[in-house]
Amino acid sequence: MSQQSGHTPKALKHCLNTSDVRKAAHKALPLAIREYIDGGGDDEKTLAENTRTFDDVCLMPNFGTGIESADLTTTILGQKSASPILLSPWGAHKVMHSDGEKGTAKAAANTGCIYSMSNFATTSMEDVAQVSDSAKFFQLQPARDKGIMKHMLERAKTSGYKALIVTIDNPIHGNRERDVRTGFGIPPTFPLRSILSLMAHPKWVKGYMKSKPDFANFQHYFDQGKDQQWLFHNLVCPVTWETLTWIRENWQGPMAIKGILSADNAKQAVAIGAEGVIVSNQGGRNFDAIPSTFSVLPDVVDAISGQAEIILDGGLRRGTDVVKALAMGATAVSTARPFVYGLSAAGSAGIEFVINMFKAEIERAMIVCGATNINDINASMLRHK
Repeated sequence: MSQQSGHTPKALKHCLNTSDVRKAAHKALPLAIREYIDGGGDDEKTLAENTRTFDDVCLMPNFGTGIESADLTTTILGQKSASPILLSPWGAHKVMHSDGEKGTAKAAANTGCIYSMSNFATTSMEDVAQVSDSAKFFQLQPARDKGIMKHMLERAKTSGYKALIVTIDNPIHGNRERDVRTGFGIPPTFPLRSILSLMAHPKWVKGYMKSKPDFANFQHYFDQGKDQQWLFHNLVCPVTWETLTWIRENWQGPMAIKGILSADNAKQAVAIGAEGVIVSNQGGRNFDAIPSTFSVLPDVVDAISGQAEIILDGGLRRGTDVVKALAMGATAVSTARPFVYGLSAAGSAGIEFVINMFKAEIERAMIVCGATNINDINASMLRHK
């Protein structure tokens, strides 16, 4: 069985799990930024349920198999990956650490995993594409102006991004009360406690001033005099299946629809030609009182299993969660918060640390359940409480 490998960053020396990494990230970040990462919509019930619902099932062991190692390799949207975990799109990495999206892409490449870059990145897709030859995906946020989308799709294709992730669950700004309380926004309106927290984190402030993060993929429009308010008006908007069909027709390559929570929407995604669906509620960040992703996964599996890849996103904190999702019928999983914690605490090396931690936990769970490879994972390994 493989062990967690590579250099352990000093900030993560005593970290044994993602909860520990989260604590290390909190030490590195001022109040407003750590609340932005941790926070969810409204009362944050969906945020909590995303993680809790993994506890509704147990993994059934299968001993006496003689297995002492397991093969985690798989294929996600046509690209080989060293693990079934896709690094889910998350914007503004330079706000967390000056290594930014380049650091995230390097960490994914070094561990054989796939990084999906956010539309709202603080490094341009072209600059990230130059980090490595490893497979990378691009996340498109549908816009009111098709010209914006056309430009982004052309750039992603030219830059060599292998698959497209289209996010559909952002029709309106969510109500993130933690951000209001800490003054995190555009522009920021920091109260005294947030300002004092900034002063207590000079290393973060230095890194922020060094990188001067902005939404780099839209610099072309900023140079024309557009501002961030214009950008969010265009990109936070209702999406129709007609628009998604237009995107499908204008992207030559695998495409996954992110934000699927129902069987009907999953069927619609398949109907327009999507090769994958990502069962996601944006980590509970924007909207509350909607289902956890793991709780609706069986509905999506029953509706489209075998017709498209099914990627479970949200709430994953342990390798056992990953194996449960795969046993429930997901073909892969994606997550962002754990890697953002690693980035915040220790830059690119912190992300590698978290990826390797997940890999070791997944392999351990597979061995206990008697699975030698990802294809061996199945529903017989689950016991419902």
